[in-house]
Amino acid sequence: MNSKQGALGAPLALSRLGPRARLLFAAALGLLVIGIVAVHRLTDLGPGWSDPDSMMRLVEVRDLLAGQGWFDLTQYRLDPPDGVLMHWSRLVDLPIATIILAASPFTDRAGAELFAANLWPVLLVIPFAFALASAAGRFGGEIARLVTLLMIFLSPQVKGVFLPGDLDHHNVQAVLVAFVLMGLVRADGARRWPLVAGMAAAISLAVGMETLLAVLLAILGLAIAWIIDADRWRRGFMLFTGALMAGTLLAAAATIPPSRWLVPACDTLSFAYLTPVLVGGAAVIVLAAALRGHDDGLPGLLMRGGALIAVASLLVTIAAVLFPICLAGPYGGVDPAIRPIWLDRVSEAQGLIATLEGRPDLVPPLYIAPFAALVLGALALRRMPTADRPAFTVVLSILGGSVLLGVMQLRALVGAQIVASAAVGAVAALAVKATAGQDDARSVARRWTWLVAVPMLWTFVVMAVDRLTARPDIDAAEAATMTDCRAFFGDVLGPRPPGLVVATSNFGAFLLKATPHGVLAAPYHRDAHGILAVDAVFTGADPEAAFRATGAGYLAACMGDAELNQMAERAPEGLAARLIRGERPSWITEVASGPAGAIFSARPSGIDITGSLPVLPLRPSIGE
Repeated sequence: MNSKQGALGAPLALSRLGPRARLLFAAALGLLVIGIVAVHRLTDLGPGWSDPDSMMRLVEVRDLLAGQGWFDLTQYRLDPPDGVLMHWSRLVDLPIATIILAASPFTDRAGAELFAANLWPVLLVIPFAFALASAAGRFGGEIARLVTLLMIFLSPQVKGVFLPGDLDHHNVQAVLVAFVLMGLVRADGARRWPLVAGMAAAISLAVGMETLLAVLLAILGLAIAWIIDADRWRRGFMLFTGALMAGTLLAAAATIPPSRWLVPACDTLSFAYLTPVLVGGAAVIVLAAALRGHDDGLPGLLMRGGALIAVASLLVTIAAVLFPICLAGPYGGVDPAIRPIWLDRVSEAQGLIATLEGRPDLVPPLYIAPFAALVLGALALRRMPTADRPAFTVVLSILGGSVLLGVMQLRALVGAQIVASAAVGAVAALAVKATAGQDDARSVARRWTWLVAVPMLWTFVVMAVDRLTARPDIDAAEAATMTDCRAFFGDVLGPRPPGLVVATSNFGAFLLKATPHGVLAAPYHRDAHGILAVDAVFTGADPEAAFRATGAGYLAACMGDAELNQMAERAPEGLAARLIRGERPSWITEVASGPAGAIFSARPSGIDITGSLPVLPLRPSIGE
């Protein structure tokens, strides 16, 4: 079989498809976009808009449009007066700001923001689905591409990052990961594919370190392919590495101010990552050029594998000496004090055990579906043409590593679902080809076995079990409560002069977006000082002193807020618990109250609010 064709003899790129296939793919892609918008509808950026990261992104974009510097990512209203230097990237702010500016001549600023919030994430579906389907088409042609599109629509975690109103950077990262995958599975072909993959990997790291795992696993998969077949994969390995090095340098120059070029940071592109990329990349290029592997059999395989292990050991040593704290990952530099009270309770940081204990309904779609895709992919690997196996090994490396790390942290499973969509597309196409013309029960079952890896199928199973057991919809109730609280906080605090608000981190981004006030806490690990200050107010032994020390003018509490209730559990006699019980300490006065929450301010210190006269000295009684 031609090395530039997949298992069904399909050409490499979608651009080479025939008119019928291209028309069918375009129609399916259009239906995917329409389906996402039709099922989930457009957002209105009101109190029902619930994603804090999207709200904070909009705040960042507003700051950029208002004249804040390109390199200045400080949120000055978050934990003022110094603010918090965010770890996000202007590379995501730029296109959103561009859409807002383009729409501004036709509507007011609020309308332009609404237009951008609904358009931007849906636009990203197109390159994402194109790249992911193209990656699957490398192995299974037209059927693989179409099944991949269907998998995207039937994967809530994947589809969820492209919903209207999702301004977070995760959708951009998903697109870049898809392009990395599309390029790497073809890295043994034309030169452009490994270059595309390397540049996409570099940009993804500049956007956010959440893709660090996917990039490392992609490098591992490509390294394995080179170890197995050095002649075929050597050029692609070198081009990918060179593009990753060049792209990382360009991204660093575009996003890091010169004053911070030599400042290491674990949670964003910095000197701590530039060093291993440049050192490791140079070493890999030298090795790939030297170890050409002309039919050198097992000795050559062991030599290449050993050389890469030596490079990896060198990089770990460099990191251990220069950036030891970053060996713990992007959160290595987090203040240990906020781990037990906030970070360990963040849902995406939970592992399998915590999910089984707290949300067992999430286990089937999040864990079983990608694991089933991994098993099906491993079985399909054995039946693939020899020429396709190294490329599919890249897919399985990313998928397997993401599933394994997902056992420790949920956030890795989104990447697993993305890659699983392409893997299942290839598996389905190979099964259809292998059973063509066979209608016996075994062949029919084999053609449809891929359905066990569809996340939505497992979601339906969970929904059926919930219905049979009459399990209450806790998520819907909590979402309604939070929406009511956001509406109440915005209505009361929005018209008031700017001040500082003490509220749980769940409301920090909303208050920055919807009001002119500053806040102490928002759900970001760099805001450790503000999170700890708010925790001291709600759980500390002296909440009055803690509140007055912040200089805040308002205290906002939503009684159904999960974060506030967790604080109440940790400190049963703290302010959070007392407010939830309906108690009102004497040092606060109620500014406004609603069905789900209340807003308070502190009474002026030193004033007796009991209503009694001050104690007067009395004369000694007669006769004494």
